[in-house]
Amino acid sequence: MAKRKKINVSDVFSVKVSESEFIYGRVLFDVTKQYMKKSYNPEGNNYSYLSFFNKCFLIETFLGVSSSFEDIDMKQKAVVSTFVPDFFFSEYEANIIDNIGVDVKEISFPETLSSADKRYFSVGELYLPINLTDDECYRIKIYPSFGSGFQAITATLDYSGRTDLIEEGYRQEAYFKYSDLRNNPEIRQEIYAMIGEDPNQSYYELALKHGFDLARLYE
Repeated sequence: MAKRKKINVSDVFSVKVSESEFIYGRVLFDVTKQYMKKSYNPEGNNYSYLSFFNKCFLIETFLGVSSSFEDIDMKQKAVVSTFVPDFFFSEYEANIIDNIGVDVKEISFPETLSSADKRYFSVGELYLPINLTDDECYRIKIYPSFGSGFQAITATLDYSGRTDLIEEGYRQEAYFKYSDLRNNPEIRQEIYAMIGEDPNQSYYELALKHGFDLARLYE
């Protein structure tokens, strides 16, 4: 495996997908540096899924496949956000091409269910109790998970209309179906009704309401 790259929040990266074309993305959050070293308390009742994603980065990818980043509109997202392990960048020989600051109020995290002493709705630092049985959780089956980043690359190619660059057998009908409620809108509506929150509010607004100011982790 290639030597691991030094990655910083706000880094814009490219991943080669053909002889002359790339997909592009940006690093939104460094779990180890911004959460595990700043906020994680192993002695507390901390059910945030972020400890599960230690040594991972939250990334976004942009629509489009091009030989030049100048052709990419950063407002047009392919994958809004997903976690990838720290070796993603070396495994796929990603190049850091720029560093463009993120807007903390626009960052969103994958939304999942988790179980400890109770069932929880988990997103970012939040873990909110929900009234679900074990059987209902098993039926929904949306839990924190991450892969090598291959799904993020494949989804970006698919959403960008470049299925010709996807290896046969790897295109999916629904990406992140079992790892993110945001890709299951009907179930997501049910969960948000259970916690009494508006599904249209931003993660920043939701977290702030429950005592977590995401901005502090970017200081």
